[in-house]
Amino acid sequence: MGPRLSRWILFCAVLSAGLQLAASIRSRGLRRSGLFFVLGTGLPAAGELLATGPLGLLRHRLRYRLGGVPLAILLGWYVVIHGSYVIAGRVAERTRLGDDTKRVTVPALAVVVGVGLDLIMDPAGLDVGLWEWNVDGIYADEVVGKNGHRGVPLLNYLGWASLVGGVTYVYGPGGEDEAGSHLPALFLLPCYLAALGWAFKRRKFVYLLLSAPFPLTLYAAGEKG
Repeated sequence: MGPRLSRWILFCAVLSAGLQLAASIRSRGLRRSGLFFVLGTGLPAAGELLATGPLGLLRHRLRYRLGGVPLAILLGWYVVIHGSYVIAGRVAERTRLGDDTKRVTVPALAVVVGVGLDLIMDPAGLDVGLWEWNVDGIYADEVVGKNGHRGVPLLNYLGWASLVGGVTYVYGPGGEDEAGSHLPALFLLPCYLAALGWAFKRRKFVYLLLSAPFPLTLYAAGEKG
């Protein structure tokens, strides 16, 4: 991937992560926010190193790497997991779930948000060459990576569910006030809209339906009432 595009993507990732972290510190404090940032980048980093290293499943094509994994990807994981957590927390508040129930339902809802987003984002990124899989995948098998392999392996979505659900479950629902925190949720929109633009340009409208859980959950989180 060219250095100009890599720098632009890294800049967007740093900006999004920085603003999300600032919003988190404002609502939760430095210690709790730092914990989420460590979990939201550390666990995905371990998963990325496993997928790109010993398993040899994935190769990123962006520049500016940390331990072999693009820094923009690590920050992107934090942005998506944190944004998914906030959306899930807002939906849980609107449905007036009890604290015991939130312990399970908030991570489950966060998985719906995160995986729903990646159902359109991963095929788009594969098609434009941000990454490539070293094996053929069942999902989006009409999309061909730059190395000639087709589709996205289902293991990718198992990893997404494990990382998003794992981070949000370990962190816990807490006692923070998410009601006024719109920023983390809104910062997932550029990722979705960029992938949406790809789907319209390529006339791959099926991905709008497959990724529908993301905009529907986002709408439910923002709905007044």
